[in-house]
Amino acid sequence: MPGMDLGIGDVAHRTGLTERTLRYYEELGLLSPTRDAGDRRRYDTATLDRLYRIRLLRELGTPVAEVDPDASDLPALTRRHLGDLDRRLGELARQRERVRAVEDRLLAGDPPGDDALLDLLAGLTGDEPGLTRRITLLTYRDIAAAHAWLVEVFGLASGELTRDEDGVARHGELYVGDGVLWLHGEHESARMASPLSTGGFVTASLAVHVDDVDAHHERSAAAGAEIAYPPVDQPYGYREYSARDLEGHYWSFQQPLTG
Repeated sequence: MPGMDLGIGDVAHRTGLTERTLRYYEELGLLSPTRDAGDRRRYDTATLDRLYRIRLLRELGTPVAEVDPDASDLPALTRRHLGDLDRRLGELARQRERVRAVEDRLLAGDPPGDDALLDLLAGLTGDEPGLTRRITLLTYRDIAAAHAWLVEVFGLASGELTRDEDGVARHGELYVGDGVLWLHGEHESARMASPLSTGGFVTASLAVHVDDVDAHHERSAAAGAEIAYPPVDQPYGYREYSARDLEGHYWSFQQPLTG
């Protein structure tokens, strides 16, 4: 059976990774896809094997700076992955058993006690009314340029980009970890302006948690971001660096300090 031979777009589509992430792994020397006659990246079976090892190490919590796919024993990695999945399944099974035990008591006409009810409550999510999703909105003069820049430089995950009949981008969406960022055009009556229109002053900024702040700083700096200050350990428990994007919005990228 012949091996795979995929382009970067195909790999991104089938794995859910962004093309920027795949190129970032190349910049770190973790991946080296071959090139065809048109200088396009090609991902063969060996390259996909390395990508799987990289992603598995990252899934298991290995900082990107410590990922070494060559030194990684694949059976050992899959065993660790299975162990992690088993741990999660075990917790779900324990929760299911608590619910089943309460059901048995209810069917027998024996209402559950306080301890049983507290155990069930501990396995449920919260129920605060009204707050269901967090979306951050930033104002830009050029939404399309901002959308592309934030993906390429800061590594945000690309989302929808909506254009009007003239082809001008009117709305953009990006994914930032567990949050969503909307890009909005300037709007005078709503007092929404890009820092380009305020002399560089900002009234809001974003703090984003990353798993390796030094690696993220190196990548952003190499891609041309204006670095306000490099990574430094802050007294409030984070290693952090800050940068400005192409229109002057202020971003901080943080990693919790340990020990």
